[in-house]
Amino acid sequence: MNIKINKPSLTNHSGFTLIELVVVIVILGILSITALPKFINIQSDANAVVIKAAIGSMKSAVSLFKVKTIVSGVTFETDVEFSGIKGSRYQPWAATATATGFSTDYSSPPEIFEGAGLNINDWAYRIYILGDTHAVAATLKSVLNKDEPTVIEIQATNCYFNYHWLSSGEPTFTTIITGC
Repeated sequence: MNIKINKPSLTNHSGFTLIELVVVIVILGILSITALPKFINIQSDANAVVIKAAIGSMKSAVSLFKVKTIVSGVTFETDVEFSGIKGSRYQPWAATATATGFSTDYSSPPEIFEGAGLNINDWAYRIYILGDTHAVAATLKSVLNKDEPTVIEIQATNCYFNYHWLSSGEPTFTTIITGC
């Protein structure tokens, strides 16, 4: 009786060669380098979306404030307060409300922040005088981590919004997101 033993052939290999593995690793490296910038811009895109959302919230707050003022029957010039948010001329103030008027200090959030539900801990902002009325410029703390920045520092980020309370007409909103 003849028993045949099959020996494995040296020419029949299974698996990958070292060169095949190196080629795959190089291809994966090239793909990751080209895809990485897309993932890096996620933070930038998120910052831009938050700025736009803040503007949307402020516009809604101004609309609600105007409706409440008109429905309450007060005159255009009357200083009013609704749910702790002060303003006049149908719009929440850009400034901080005080007992005698308004201020550009940091004693409390700008009235528009309170009306729009913006958390001051998320924002680096400055209340300032623009023309003859108050305005507030703000950027995210993830963009500029400073407690009391200047308007120039905020604007230098190219990732901010500006709310300008006007003594007549509607407030103006400016959004710059090119540097987010």
